Amino acid sequence: MNNIEFINNAYTEDGLRLPMVHFKSEEKDICVIFIHGMCQTIIDNYFATVCGNILVKNNIGFLYEHNRGHSIENDILMKDGSYKRCGCMYEIFEDSIYDIDLAINKAKELGYKRFILMGHSYGCNKLIYYYYKKHPNILGIIFASAPDMVGLQLYRQKDYNELIIEAKENIDRNEPTKLVSNLVEDYMYMSSQTYYNWFNKDSNLDNLPVMGNSNNWYQFESINIPILTFSGSDETDNYLHLDLLKSKAINCDNFDYKYIDNANHFYLNKEEEIGNLVYDWIRRNFNENN
Repeated sequence: MNNIEFINNAYTEDGLRLPMVHFKSEEKDICVIFIHGMCQTIIDNYFATVCGNILVKNNIGFLYEHNRGHSIENDILMKDGSYKRCGCMYEIFEDSIYDIDLAINKAKELGYKRFILMGHSYGCNKLIYYYYKKHPNILGIIFASAPDMVGLQLYRQKDYNELIIEAKENIDRNEPTKLVSNLVEDYMYMSSQTYYNWFNKDSNLDNLPVMGNSNNWYQFESINIPILTFSGSDETDNYLHLDLLKSKAINCDNFDYKYIDNANHFYLNKEEEIGNLVYDWIRRNFNENN
């Protein structure tokens, strides 16, 4: 495992220290940058670790970044020595740009020349927004289990309307960090600022509306580089419309998708298959010797 190093000295533009795990490739050409999903951490997604090992054996780097939304609640060290309360409970969606910028810049510092962004679950929505806002110079994007976050909330949260009103009222009373009164999706509380930021009707997070919540495909439609997307066949219906994603990728002329048989949201026992799928897609599309 001597091909793995932990990076603990990287700070975002707004001063947060975000650790990363680097699977080191001796050949500093392509690096895949992995952005985890909602409440996750750099040690949760085992399929990402397996993917990193497969890629580095084939001379492709892999950089897995903690983002500010890791875990439900956390205190992140700032560059000035103070701490900032973060995690899913307090995360602002648009701030993800700082996190992704940091990961790309770190990959460049490590010597890599070409880059692929890979997201899992909520991390996919972050990458869509990031590409729409910045159009980075990257080879392609990989979406693992890309969700309609706002559509899911409308479907699952029976008291959605009440919580949105409550969150807005708390913000207007200058209490943005006050928690909304009920659990979100039956497992976590959220600050008013986060709930309203994520789920209001004009949210930038509403960028994969596969459940018919809106027609806000403009962010996704801006992607004009190769896309690979996959979901597990055992996931809920929200994740099983990859043909729709292909039809909405109107500026992408290289779109691959696959359903992974008998796989859940975290690809349990399918890790090798995922790693080989990602490697094969990179080899076919971006190997200059092909």
